[in-house]
Amino acid sequence: MVLFSQEIYKLITTALTELSASQVSGRTPQNPLSEAHYFGAWVTTAMKQKRFDSVVLETLKGWQRQARSLGKNAGLKKQFIYLEKCYSQVLNADKQVQAVNVEQLNTLYAQLTDDDWMVTTDMQVGEKLNRHSGGRQSLIVCAEQISSCFDAQGTLIKPISLYVRGAQQEIIDLAFAQDLLLYKITDYKSKVKYHGEFIVYPNNDGTALPEFPIDSSEQE
Repeated sequence: MVLFSQEIYKLITTALTELSASQVSGRTPQNPLSEAHYFGAWVTTAMKQKRFDSVVLETLKGWQRQARSLGKNAGLKKQFIYLEKCYSQVLNADKQVQAVNVEQLNTLYAQLTDDDWMVTTDMQVGEKLNRHSGGRQSLIVCAEQISSCFDAQGTLIKPISLYVRGAQQEIIDLAFAQDLLLYKITDYKSKVKYHGEFIVYPNNDGTALPEFPIDSSEQE
């Protein structure tokens, strides 16, 4: 089975390598507009030629829409460079996925607790849960999932949901610092009232792009 994380990393690095080669050869000028045209055409050609596994097709389609509607402002080169940097952190030295361990999540819970979040891991999340946090930021993880989603060695073997009410970017950043990728399901409505839902997948491998820390260059 082709894994999304590995295939998207392969796609991104291929695109950047081929752009560099095109610029070295003189076929593509080194300016933002020419690079935007290059990546718009590159994405479309990659789809038509089926250069990459279908697991990344929807992501390619999204980039194609961005390129067509935003042109240079789509910033695909900048996106690809940043995604390469992020994936390089969570993939191993051979650019293969790495297992997610319970200790990574436990460290995340501890960090949030230190930041005065209300972290709840001992409750059952059924069809609907209303958990009052007294105005504090809140993270809830179903106790049953915690007991069933990890094997005896503490390795994540099934997706686990994190229900979040509060500064989403903070938890995304703290999770990433633990080499955990969070995949957003909802911003607000979920099984837990007023909480959004994120999922951590085994091997950090979902079927779309996860949430990443904000690119610091975007804030300059």
